[in-house]
Amino acid sequence: MRYLVIMMMVSHLSAAFAQAPFVGIGQHVSAGTVQAWMQPVGQTALPITVIHGQFSGPVLTLTAGIHGDEFPAIFALQQLAQTIRADQLHGTLVLVHLANLEGFHGRRIALSPVDEKNLNRVFPGRADGTLTEQIAYFMTKQIISKTDYLIDIHSGSANQTLLPHVYSPVMHQAALDEKTLAFAKSLGIPQIVLYDERPHDPARSISYPNTAQTRGKPGLTLEVGQLGLRSAEDSALIVKACLNAMRHLEMLDASAVNGSAMDTATEPHQLKPVLYRKLVEVRSTVTGIFYPLVKVGETVVAGQAVGRVENYFGQLLETLHAPVAGTVLMQKETPPIRQGESTTDIGVPQ
Repeated sequence: MRYLVIMMMVSHLSAAFAQAPFVGIGQHVSAGTVQAWMQPVGQTALPITVIHGQFSGPVLTLTAGIHGDEFPAIFALQQLAQTIRADQLHGTLVLVHLANLEGFHGRRIALSPVDEKNLNRVFPGRADGTLTEQIAYFMTKQIISKTDYLIDIHSGSANQTLLPHVYSPVMHQAALDEKTLAFAKSLGIPQIVLYDERPHDPARSISYPNTAQTRGKPGLTLEVGQLGLRSAEDSALIVKACLNAMRHLEMLDASAVNGSAMDTATEPHQLKPVLYRKLVEVRSTVTGIFYPLVKVGETVVAGQAVGRVENYFGQLLETLHAPVAGTVLMQKETPPIRQGESTTDIGVPQ
């Protein structure tokens, strides 16, 4: 009898901490369950999974494929969907597996072949706009409105190498900036860019993470992967970073993760992260063939040659120099370069 009473008390306590159903994005997802579907948006559809935990907690949204040619995050979110146990999860995980389906199948760098627009430059979007603007509007109204924290996951396109790093937006609002930076540090990626170059106006927020920030919600950009490759190592690093973030948000422990995946999650990076106060672009002043003279991850000094541009006959047109000291975080790796295009992005330490 005593055993029965104890079990009834445990059952009542479990019910007390269980979540209400997740209602949003056109779905009704019961606590402790998973729902995956293709969400119609205009003339396209977005693959979305909602893992609605058994227990209360924050809503974390992870998004891949804002740029359809950046692949590692797509595979990472598939792995996470198969890894997280809804019956042990605290909170809700929303996975937008591929936000730019047309760009993905069109094999386009950043843009959609439907309207030639960059999804990460048209937020908060328009209900009556082009397809890309409709997707941005949907994600603003249906995804960001339901989330508490957001990670927008990117990679280097087919023409770009990069050192893994995180953008932690700075809104010059002390509480939000502190919360966002703590969230960024939790990923375990030691390179963090403190980015304050986006508008603070919610009506012209431009990018996806900044749309979350202008609505008071921490929104990070995670950059892992390069050259348009489908790298298992890069996908594993993304999975690790996302699990770290979920642990920081107290969404999971070992029981909430299937198999040995939790072993990939670590405590936030033990070394003090490197904070960069801004990115400085080195732009070509001519059109021609670009030759990089440095690699991502290298430290450069002001005035150092970082690249050169030749004409089509192999004659030197210009040598590009670093205007500041810092670390090379991103670089064009393929030969074509046009006047005004950035060749090298240098992170300036704080």
